[in-house]
Amino acid sequence: MVKKGNEFLELLTILIENKEDFFSIKKLSEIRKINYKSAYEALKKLEKEGIIDLKKIGNTISCSFNNKFNTTVFIAEHERRAKLLKKSDFRIIFNRLNELKFPFIVLLFGSQVKNKQTKHSDFDLLIISHDEEEIKRVFLTLPLKTHLTYLTPKEFVSMTKSKEFSVVSEVMKKNIILIGIEDYYRLINNVK
Repeated sequence: MVKKGNEFLELLTILIENKEDFFSIKKLSEIRKINYKSAYEALKKLEKEGIIDLKKIGNTISCSFNNKFNTTVFIAEHERRAKLLKKSDFRIIFNRLNELKFPFIVLLFGSQVKNKQTKHSDFDLLIISHDEEEIKRVFLTLPLKTHLTYLTPKEFVSMTKSKEFSVVSEVMKKNIILIGIEDYYRLINNVK
């Protein structure tokens, strides 16, 4: 888990979890319950690493995650996944998928990520892979209610570039990467 007091990781996590939003430094300091100076210094470190954008708008500095990837982003994403894996259903899915011996990406999205799930909610997963059949076999053995969307990397990139509403545009807003953190960021950074 992200340790308390590790402000730059905690602030980065807020920005990653809210990719569509822009936050002022003041707002982020209030969310984290830290003083403005600590938030400012941590955010300047993240900007120096090239993983967030700080833009001055009037008297306010707007902060946002820019989808660039480095070790700090990997750590933040890994911690987000570790928090999710404390729940046994997610641990079961992760462990079974982790047994597969080929590269693929699995993104959790929907109500489970937005914390709006009910006891009847399914697990919405976007799977980016060339080997759909092997992954399907894994899910056939799981006693969980899942809604799976399969895309090849080429289809994912194409849908990411599109301005039309799609499952990919929804997933890009809010997701947790279950499998393939580095591969996911490499894929989205090759879209541009």
